[in-house]
Amino acid sequence: MGAASASPNASLAGRPGGPRSAPYHRPMTTTGRQRPAPPHVARAPRPTSVRRAGAAARSRDRRRSRRRRSVLVVAVVVLLVAALAVAVPALLGSDRGAAPEAGPTVQASTRPSPTPSPTPTPTARELAAATITTAWSHRWRGSAGFLGKARGPASCAGSADDPTRCTQAFAGGTLVWRPAKGATTPGKGGTVTVAQTDDPATDLVIVNKKRPLDPKTFAPKKLVPVAGPGEVMRPEAASALRAMFRGASKAGLPLAVHSAYRAYEVQATTYEGWVAAHGKKQADNESARPGYSEHQTGLGVDVVAATGSCTAMGCFGSTDQAAWVAKNAWRYGFVVRYPKGQEKTTGYMYEPWHVRYVGTKVAADVRATGAKTLEDFFGLPAARTY
Repeated sequence: MGAASASPNASLAGRPGGPRSAPYHRPMTTTGRQRPAPPHVARAPRPTSVRRAGAAARSRDRRRSRRRRSVLVVAVVVLLVAALAVAVPALLGSDRGAAPEAGPTVQASTRPSPTPSPTPTPTARELAAATITTAWSHRWRGSAGFLGKARGPASCAGSADDPTRCTQAFAGGTLVWRPAKGATTPGKGGTVTVAQTDDPATDLVIVNKKRPLDPKTFAPKKLVPVAGPGEVMRPEAASALRAMFRGASKAGLPLAVHSAYRAYEVQATTYEGWVAAHGKKQADNESARPGYSEHQTGLGVDVVAATGSCTAMGCFGSTDQAAWVAKNAWRYGFVVRYPKGQEKTTGYMYEPWHVRYVGTKVAADVRATGAKTLEDFFGLPAARTY
């Protein structure tokens, strides 16, 4: 047949959807890329393995991108910290950490002038400040010691009678200080004390032959039972003593109480018995007068071995219990009050059985500073005699 008589479907050849249609080829664009297939042309599904490989590749790309971002962020932070470490000291200046961590504020000295000038004589106030700075830094180890951090600034009352007396309150006590009369060197010859060492109601009170209780008939407001019939102590001391006894028992060296709190009247009877038996001189070496006894504070206690061949005070020093007490009492807030070789300071013979509660912080500081007695630790004068 001629061209005019061709099949009516011949004009559809090569078109999508027409009978016996040839595969559809997407037309090319002017840039040489294929145009997107029309929606009505079905795409051949990709194999499952190909899809999984593609997903895995995309996941790896995302992880790598996150790692690169993390590394970049860390690098930026490190650079910022390094820049601040260099810039901050430069802004603040080179004078850092010259003053003690706590304690009274001491006015910084001015920079030296190019031309030498005569050294000014320190004022009484400056001497007082230097005295407390020295004691604070060396004796009580700054704010790491038992006094802790300051609760407020130093206050120098400055009166006609006492122009150099200064005080400052801390977490663990209040300091009082002044320079010695005629002192000319800062930090030398002054005195600094912890105010609580004068207060019998505190755990820091120091009583000896030069420092009677005030009043001499003082009695603690509250006393609680401790191990031993009829023996009592202040609550904080009693709790610490029970803990120490548990520690000793755990070590296989049980302890017992020989004598704890003694009232003024009981101490008077005890002292008079010593005088009657040994004379006044010997009595003063081994027993305190009423009003001068640590037993009267409710913080001192005599301990003995609870078992073994020696359960008395006289032989306690030769027992394993005495060695354990000397080594471990500080852990529970106690110190051996009258150590061997310190009779000229304490005024009493060696008493390994007599321990005194001062609290764990003070006891730890006494041990850390190597102080032999509480008088040495608190900077108080020796008390060999009344």
